[in-house]
Amino acid sequence: MNQRLRPAVSEPVLLMFSRRQVETCDIAEPLELLRSLAADRNTALEFSGRISLVVDGYSEDPRELFEIPEVQAYLARLDQEWPYWFFFLSQADESIKLLESCLCDTIEVIPGVTSVDMEQLEGSLARHFAAMHRMAEDLDLPDEMCEEVAEGIVGMFRNATVERIDGEEYR
Repeated sequence: MNQRLRPAVSEPVLLMFSRRQVETCDIAEPLELLRSLAADRNTALEFSGRISLVVDGYSEDPRELFEIPEVQAYLARLDQEWPYWFFFLSQADESIKLLESCLCDTIEVIPGVTSVDMEQLEGSLARHFAAMHRMAEDLDLPDEMCEEVAEGIVGMFRNATVERIDGEEYR
C-alpha cells in the first residue's frame, strides 16, 4: 500500500532565523518571505502547513528557546507584522508550540514539561485564528482547509495542556 504523506512531512520548508537576526531583531528578510506566502491564493495553498520554524545559533545555550528574551522579542515583533502563522506552520513539528510559548508567559516546570499562561494563550490563539480566517476570506481559500487547520491546532493544545503548575508546587 502506497500512502501519500502530507507535504509538511514529505516537503517541509524551513524558515530559519539566525542568531544575528534574532539579536538585532532584524525581521526584514523573513517578513518578506512570509508576506509572499500570503500574497496570492495559489502560493498560500502550496505552502499551507509546510513551514517549520528553526532558530539557529542557540544549541549551546542551556535555556529553552522560549526562555531567551531575544527569541521572545524577535518572534513577537515578527508576529506583530504578520499574524497568519496558523495556515502555514507545520503541525508535524513543534513550530506552533515554539511560537506560542515565546508569545505567552511560559515556564519549564521540570525538564520537558512547560506551563503556559492560559489566558495569554487563549488570546494569542484567538488572534491567530482570526488572522487566518481574514486571510482565507481575502484569498478565497476553502473553508474546509481552515477548519481542518483549526481542528489540528486545537487538538494539539488540548492534548498538551494542563493547568498552570508552579515549579515549587510540582515536586
